[in-house]
Amino acid sequence: MRWGFVLDQDSCIGCHACTVACKQENDVPLGAFRTWVKWIEHGEFPETGREAAILRCNHCEDAPCIEICPTVALYKRTDGIVDLDPDRCIGCASCMQACPYDAIYIDERAGTAAKCHFCAHRLEVNLAPACVSVCPEQAIKVVDLDDPQVRTDLDARGATVRKAERGTKPQTFYLGAHPATLDPLRVDGSRTLSHAEVPDPLPAPGTADARAIYDTPKQKQWGGHIAAYLVTKAVAAGALLLAAVEPGADAILLGSISLGALALTALLLIGDLHQPSRFIFLFTKANPRSWLVRGGWVLTAHGLLSLLYAFGIEGVALAVPAIVVALFTAVYTAFLFRQARGRELWCEDTLLPWTLAIQALAAASALAWFWTPGAVVHVAPALFGAVTLIGMFWNMPTAGARRGHELMLRKRSYRWGLLFTVAAIAYPPLVLVAFLLLDHAYIEAGQEVPLS
Repeated sequence: MRWGFVLDQDSCIGCHACTVACKQENDVPLGAFRTWVKWIEHGEFPETGREAAILRCNHCEDAPCIEICPTVALYKRTDGIVDLDPDRCIGCASCMQACPYDAIYIDERAGTAAKCHFCAHRLEVNLAPACVSVCPEQAIKVVDLDDPQVRTDLDARGATVRKAERGTKPQTFYLGAHPATLDPLRVDGSRTLSHAEVPDPLPAPGTADARAIYDTPKQKQWGGHIAAYLVTKAVAAGALLLAAVEPGADAILLGSISLGALALTALLLIGDLHQPSRFIFLFTKANPRSWLVRGGWVLTAHGLLSLLYAFGIEGVALAVPAIVVALFTAVYTAFLFRQARGRELWCEDTLLPWTLAIQALAAASALAWFWTPGAVVHVAPALFGAVTLIGMFWNMPTAGARRGHELMLRKRSYRWGLLFTVAAIAYPPLVLVAFLLLDHAYIEAGQEVPLS
């Protein structure tokens, strides 16, 4: 048996009973939702219409939240339900970035992620999920997707799913849903709401014939900490690279700088967790598929190599692994962002590994400038300027990625970042300021494209 939801939007009257029942049954805090109803209006007078859609976790067959979760807090049950163990969750919010459906939130009371778990506790005692029990029109149905007749009926009735192109294989099916209710990029960007005010300063431009009139707020979790982590990580990688390849450099000093930058990186990562005391779970309860875990392994190796240089141990035998590890330190975040399938600006950015690698080289040049100023140290900042220029015109493959890219280019921090990038060609240390500004714009813009 494999459970799935069928949401009949031809029957739904948009009464929000499912939302209220879910909140009551699962003690969902104010401002957060496991199931919610979105209303849109479409058309031009007099040919207008109003449509509702029930939105929630899709219990995906290929759930990206499970893949990215570093501590196996998210897992798939044998009956197909994607569930979460709060005792393993470290509150990193990576699952929120991976989910293309805005179905996961951080419960600030517990400091852990939370989501729809299909009311599994009710199913196990032969009760329907709370949302199903209260729906006055029986618009929400639970079905066994292993039953061939169910699949036949869904196909016959033209059932659709949300964002099939993201490759998650959703197990929540819609009947009669208006396309604009399931695709937020088809909704007018004004987000004129008749019943609530939702903080959403840079929504999707959408189309002129559909606008949201009722929606719910969504959390954005990653910000300045993550942008600063990218900078300190680039400095750590640059210092280790310089210690490995520059014969005349002070290896002890560079090893110490690398260790210091790495310590700041770790503090920023731990400080961004909602359960910082559980940081050790990255090693004791690790999911080896997650690039958060793999990144932890890389940073550990980086720390050990930096320690050797800090103690004055150097040589060709150490230089080769140091170069490899430093480059992995610089670029592993691109693979982590690749797992964040909900944030298309990050996930679909094939230029990102090169950008991060060149950031490390530019950071090395910024450090080298302090004791060997010369023409050669200006090359990497110039290269970073070139890759930034390419990134401005980079062809993003999906509508969500293109929208995120457009939002990024509009940001004031991005424009200032460009200015510091140009200035860094003359004065390389300024490239670190450019990193911070550009990375902050990138992180913010990726989360401002609406997912639901």
